[in-house]
Amino acid sequence: MRSRLRMLLVLVVLATSACPLPQPPLPSSQVQGVWTARMAAPDGSARVVTLWLQPSGVATLETVDLGKERLPVAHGVWSAHGDDLTVQLQGEDGQPSGAPLVYTIQPQSLVPKQWDRAVYGATGLPLTRRER
Repeated sequence: MRSRLRMLLVLVVLATSACPLPQPPLPSSQVQGVWTARMAAPDGSARVVTLWLQPSGVATLETVDLGKERLPVAHGVWSAHGDDLTVQLQGEDGQPSGAPLVYTIQPQSLVPKQWDRAVYGATGLPLTRRER
């Protein structure tokens, strides 16, 4: 009986003195950084796509076909809500260019959810986090 009482007392002390569990980080704090994809270009050469997501909500997308002249870099904005990430690229006039890219946020990848199939094909643009 005494050992049960002692155990109960220990559990009460631990429960009341324990620190609260840390809250999981918001998705927006998880997605900032550099995301990449490597795939075949239409001519069969290698294509590297890099998406930079800055903490301020600014997005930069660069596509490089290896061995070819660099294409212009696309700029835009990003936002995260729940486990969804939306990237809206802008044209040179500052207006949205095309449909936004919408991803499901995974710890080390961005899984395409919505995209312009005319631009990104049937599979979209799956991205993985670039290691530091």
